[in-house]
Amino acid sequence: MKIIPSAENLTAWIENYVPRRDLFFISGELYHKQIDFSQVLVMPIEEFYTHSTYSQIDFTNSYEYWNIKYVNYVIVANCQWIEQIPTEQKQMLLQAQVQCERGLVVPVSFIDNLEEIPKDYIHNNQVVFQRAMWDTLSWKTKEQILKTMVSQWWDNGECEQAPASLPQHLKPFTNVFSHQQGANCLAAVLYAISNGKQQWIIHEWVHQKTFLEKLALSQYEIVDSEELITGDVLAWLDDIGTIQHAAYYIGDNLFFNKHGQTIFNPWKLLATDALEKEWGSLKKVTYRKMV
Repeated sequence: MKIIPSAENLTAWIENYVPRRDLFFISGELYHKQIDFSQVLVMPIEEFYTHSTYSQIDFTNSYEYWNIKYVNYVIVANCQWIEQIPTEQKQMLLQAQVQCERGLVVPVSFIDNLEEIPKDYIHNNQVVFQRAMWDTLSWKTKEQILKTMVSQWWDNGECEQAPASLPQHLKPFTNVFSHQQGANCLAAVLYAISNGKQQWIIHEWVHQKTFLEKLALSQYEIVDSEELITGDVLAWLDDIGTIQHAAYYIGDNLFFNKHGQTIFNPWKLLATDALEKEWGSLKKVTYRKMV
């Protein structure tokens, strides 16, 4: 089966996908051009990445920090600032957003009604989103852009039908997208093993040490077994022992799973072969509840 974002998902995404505070990632060369930065904050990139506000998950995921290259400074601005500076400066800044490979930039081919997009925001056949511009687009166009982004870049929606034996606490989170950023695969597993007693955990961005502590507290231990039983946790580790992915086995060759920590990565049921195709090159470790 295939899933698509719900109307509720799209409403939440339209509201929150493009942050209300604008960020512009620039090189040292661009910083020293004749641009008036008197109305903004200019942060060196090293300080920016450790800043308690701008390291939050909504900024991280929307701007896709992990992809950004060739940047020395970040401009933090009110969302109206970009509309108030001279056109030439505006175009230089927006073109730099394409060049640094940050998020909130999509190909023009992703947009059906390109006439809605202000020309200043199109560079090298890419469209740059900033909050003030995003707010000018029609609801229909925003929905279309988000649906296209999900299917083309993030998740094609393919998943397995929920069996009758699916645990009750997993049903609300099976084959659906999230409204909010941050929930990752490790959180999905920890929620699954809680039998629904700690629903808030599924929305967390859980790190490896926290994940392993919770498995131990829940009496899960590593077992040397190729045969899986319902309730097992499978983890895939890289060469240095970092857990790159984990999933919860519900039986019948199916796993409760989430790939990635963005709103565009749904919780869904996947068969073993789908997970092996994605993670099979990594070391596989099985955790089992021993009580």
